[in-house]
Amino acid sequence: MKHIGLTTYGINVREGKKNLEIHNILGHSLIDIIESNAKKSLNIYSDDIQSEQVFAYDEVFRKIVKNENNQELYEVLFLRVKTGEYGIESEIVDKGTGLTSYKKKMRDADVLPFGCCVMVPCGEYASGVVVLQSTGRYGIKTILSRKINEYITSINSNLRFVMGAIVPKVYMEKYLNEGILQSIRVLRYGIPDDDADKYGVDRNIKGIVEERIIKKPRGFLRHKLDDIKACMNGNKRYDEIVQIDGFDIDDLKLDFKMGSRSKTISMKNLENLIVTEDITEEVDLENGNPIFVSLCDIMEVTGEFYLRAKKLL
Repeated sequence: MKHIGLTTYGINVREGKKNLEIHNILGHSLIDIIESNAKKSLNIYSDDIQSEQVFAYDEVFRKIVKNENNQELYEVLFLRVKTGEYGIESEIVDKGTGLTSYKKKMRDADVLPFGCCVMVPCGEYASGVVVLQSTGRYGIKTILSRKINEYITSINSNLRFVMGAIVPKVYMEKYLNEGILQSIRVLRYGIPDDDADKYGVDRNIKGIVEERIIKKPRGFLRHKLDDIKACMNGNKRYDEIVQIDGFDIDDLKLDFKMGSRSKTISMKNLENLIVTEDITEEVDLENGNPIFVSLCDIMEVTGEFYLRAKKLL
């Protein structure tokens, strides 16, 4: 069974270098723009020739979420799209018998459903979040971002839609506060000649990696939390958090588990951190695909967490 993941991105609409207020994009709301375009093309496949993909909206609905005092907190637009690639001929083979079930032609696209939600805070804010579902290695970030950008630029060619990684500090704080650290991994790319001889491997092998793993590192977060936060804030290098005599650390990776979700975070590449959270065990599935209602509940909880973490609520 393919793993079902959720990835959250920050979103803005820019005019030049300026981020526009998300509810007033030259008189239009971002949610309104996306919803109206999605409903106009509901269940109508378009051909994205650039990526050789077909694309259609399958379900569209929105709601406003209020607090206990009946004050509006945020708007959320739920979308389910169906998309898939074409352009190559192949055979579909029954894994049990090895017999060809179908010969896929170049015009045939393997279409899968994907859920997403766009969430924007109520009030005068210039950013929101989008939560995208993936199935295994398949996702919709590129094609959906391109579609939304088309809607935005049709209003004014100087506008553009931006979808980027959430600030790494937000991701890290979630795992530090709610996750369980399973292991610490330190990596060295390349091995000195003396060590290569000891291990019995050839010298100067391109791509060779030496890795040391500490499992069940009880007390590590307690003792090293200040160093980790200093690294998150750019005040300390990743290779200063853990030091090993005679071992030049080229990367420090932390393996977390949060509920049924697991994630490895590279302290070296925090600025490029994009976290895909595994929700396979949390979402209801039918024929390997998420049931949309169940998926919407999880996407909303996830999106609200990041809205709050970004101090947009």
